[in-house]
Amino acid sequence: MMNRTLTIDIVSVFAKDLCMSRIQDRRREEKEMRRQSIIDAAEQVFAQRGFEVATMADIADQARLSRALVYFYFKDKEELALAITARGLQALRRSFERASAKCQTGLEKATAIGQAYMDFARSQSDYFEFIARGEVREFAPSPETEHERLCASEGEKTLAVLADAVRCGVADGTIDPGVGDPAAVAVVLWGFIHGILQVAASKQNMLEKMMHLDIADLLQGGLRLTSRAIRAG
Repeated sequence: MMNRTLTIDIVSVFAKDLCMSRIQDRRREEKEMRRQSIIDAAEQVFAQRGFEVATMADIADQARLSRALVYFYFKDKEELALAITARGLQALRRSFERASAKCQTGLEKATAIGQAYMDFARSQSDYFEFIARGEVREFAPSPETEHERLCASEGEKTLAVLADAVRCGVADGTIDPGVGDPAAVAVVLWGFIHGILQVAASKQNMLEKMMHLDIADLLQGGLRLTSRAIRAG
C-alpha cells in the first residue's frame, strides 16, 4: 500500500512539474512574440517617420501596447536600433549563405557574397541603413546588454560566412594563400564593399551628374577589383 501511495505521489509531482514547465515555455513564447511585435512596429515607424523623429510613444501606438510595456522590453530607441540591426544581419547572413551555396570555388563564393551584399543594399535598404549605422558603433570586448550581444554575435556569424569562402578558396587554389588570415581578409572585403555601397548611396548625385559615373557600373567595378585582388596567380 505504501509503495502504491509513493508511486502516486511521484506521478503527481511529475505531472505538476510538467505542467509548470509548459506554462513557463508558453510564457517565454508569449514574451518573445511580444518582443518581436515591438520590433515590427519600430521598423514600420522608423521607415515612415525616420529614426531621429520617431518616438517610443509612436512605437507603442503602432504596436498597440502601453508605453510602459514597450519600455519594459526596450529602454530606448538605441536598443530597438540594435534589435533591428540584428535582424538585418540575420537576413544578410542568409543571403550570403544562399549565394555561397550556389558556387563551387572559394573565389566564386567570395565574389557571389559581394554581389549578394550589393543586392541586399538595394532590396533591403532599410536594413542596410541600420547595419551601416551600427558599423560606426564600437562595442566593448564583452558587450554589456542582451541587445549588444545579439548584434555583435550576428555580425560575427555574417563575417564568418565570408571568411569560410576565403578559406575554401585558399584550399582549392582559387584564392592567393598570401592574402593572409581568412578572418582578416573577410573584414577587409566587407569594409571595401560596405564602403563603396555607402559612397554610392551618399554621393550618388555628385557621382552621376558631376563625374558622369554610372552607379551600377561603379559597384560592379568595385566587385571586380576585390575579386582580382585575392585571386590566385
